[in-house]
Amino acid sequence: MHSQHSMIQSLRALLPLAPAREKRRFIGLLALSLIMALSELALTGLVALLAAIFGSPEAVLHNNPVRWLRVSLGLNFGNDPRLLALAALGAIVAAIIVKNALLVFQQWHISAFSESVGAAARARMLRFYQRAPYLWVLRAGVADMGFGMGAASRLSLALLAVLQFFSNSLLVCGLFLGLFSVSPLPSLAFMLVLGLGGTLIVRISRQHLSRSAEATYAAEYAIAKTTHLVLHGMKEIRLYARENALFSGFTSRLGQAAKAKKHQQTIARLPVAGLETLGFSALILVMLFLIFVQDAGMARISGIMGFMAAAAWRGLPAANRLVDNLTSLRGELPYMGKVAELLNTEKALTEQLLPLPEAPPAPLAFTRDIRLEGLSFRYAQDAAPALADISLTIPKGSLFGLVGLSGAGKSTLVNLLTGLIPPDAGRLLVDGTPISKDNVASWLQRIGYVAQAPYILDATLAENVALSHWGEDIDRARVLECCRMAALDFLEDLEQGIDTVLGDRGVRLSGGQAQRVAIARALYAGPDLIIFDEATSSLDMKNEKAIHDTILSLRDQVTMVIIAHRLTTIEGCDTLAWLDKGRVRRVGTVEDVLPEYTEELKQAVPEIET
Repeated sequence: MHSQHSMIQSLRALLPLAPAREKRRFIGLLALSLIMALSELALTGLVALLAAIFGSPEAVLHNNPVRWLRVSLGLNFGNDPRLLALAALGAIVAAIIVKNALLVFQQWHISAFSESVGAAARARMLRFYQRAPYLWVLRAGVADMGFGMGAASRLSLALLAVLQFFSNSLLVCGLFLGLFSVSPLPSLAFMLVLGLGGTLIVRISRQHLSRSAEATYAAEYAIAKTTHLVLHGMKEIRLYARENALFSGFTSRLGQAAKAKKHQQTIARLPVAGLETLGFSALILVMLFLIFVQDAGMARISGIMGFMAAAAWRGLPAANRLVDNLTSLRGELPYMGKVAELLNTEKALTEQLLPLPEAPPAPLAFTRDIRLEGLSFRYAQDAAPALADISLTIPKGSLFGLVGLSGAGKSTLVNLLTGLIPPDAGRLLVDGTPISKDNVASWLQRIGYVAQAPYILDATLAENVALSHWGEDIDRARVLECCRMAALDFLEDLEQGIDTVLGDRGVRLSGGQAQRVAIARALYAGPDLIIFDEATSSLDMKNEKAIHDTILSLRDQVTMVIIAHRLTTIEGCDTLAWLDKGRVRRVGTVEDVLPEYTEELKQAVPEIET
């Protein structure tokens, strides 16, 4: 993104985020900018008139425009130029009051527009992440998505610069048109010198600004990635003593970002200084043109130069602000591009986006069985399929076990079974109804899930258990019952019981305790299907037996799928499926499948605990 065209492309992608009311506000702001440009032109003319009055009062009294005003408004001033000067000063004060009132009004609406669109962009990003295909979420990664949200938060600054750019552009154009109407040839010379010189200055500085902006963006992106790694991998980093290496890389990136920003801010000042110098130097050229080309008299020179000096006094600060706006846009362009990229990704994934109804959908009917018919799936980066031609039937109310060595496809099969990822081929049917993105939310209403490494919120134990009903009143009696069923024997150790805050990612809990909280969470949802994904792998034998007893006590109430590490966990299953290299190697009763699988498991991992 190094061209003006890419900036325009980003704006075209981002401005549709504005609500209809804000689009009307945007049009109104453009009209207001035109009015402000006219007010600035009027103020400039009044200042030039005042200077002329003090320089040649008699000539001003008989000047055609002034004479017309005196006749039209009936203001004779008693032919006293002092009264004319007083009237001009009064008009200047009135014009300044009106201009500043309009400026405050404009700034309020510009800020309202930019913040509204910025908030809409952040909401749109979060909604996109919620609806995005699960595979895309896995590929994008949490750090990159978090950086995308950060980029969206900066959109309001970019839009603020855009609107101020339009406003200052109209102001500068209005002043130049006013100059041209007063004295075409000298004004044309002035505008050519200032325009060509300013264009050259901006083009040279723009290249440096773009490079600095890209360098800043790259450094900030690396800083965000490192920050995410440090915060979420703190335990492993400390265990492997990599703090210094990460800190060194982090400070190096901070230095790169600081250097790029310093260069960017320094370069940004050069066009401002250059324009100011060039503008007043151009006045000397106009003066030379009037003296040696047009042989103008002092009265004409005084009138023209007075108006041009006033225009330069008002216009050059506006031109400088214009350059500042461009500089700000250059700095924000990579972040605008990131948001535009995500919006384009959202558009490209339209057919795959999940519908999100206002209220949780009604659960899908599940009274007979779940059938997997010829399911196949391959990850984009892999040559071999993760699963191939998987056909299984899970009757309602059954206890279904799933075993296989690492890499056999168990986790992928769970993702397909829940509907989080769609198969490349085959179908998942619940009571004969195919699961698709249109009804997967209804299917998920039937499912409770217990992961090997569950995510624990930085919230109370009760809020963690009742996550499936987030935003609703918590049934405290049900929370306690689910904790009992999940063998949460550490409740008495918590100073506030179920109202104890567990800390970020469950920092106050052991691995086994976190898994039991996840089991209680699954039970609180009241599911018809519970998936235990290595859910007892971190428990000691006592607690594993307690969870196993809970599982057995639920077998007549809910359907359960158990992916087991310890083979004792799946000994009570009604059916056992053995996955091997993405295919079903064998399926049957525990007595039929487990002995052969145990022998192979011992050969592959002799020290395996069975």
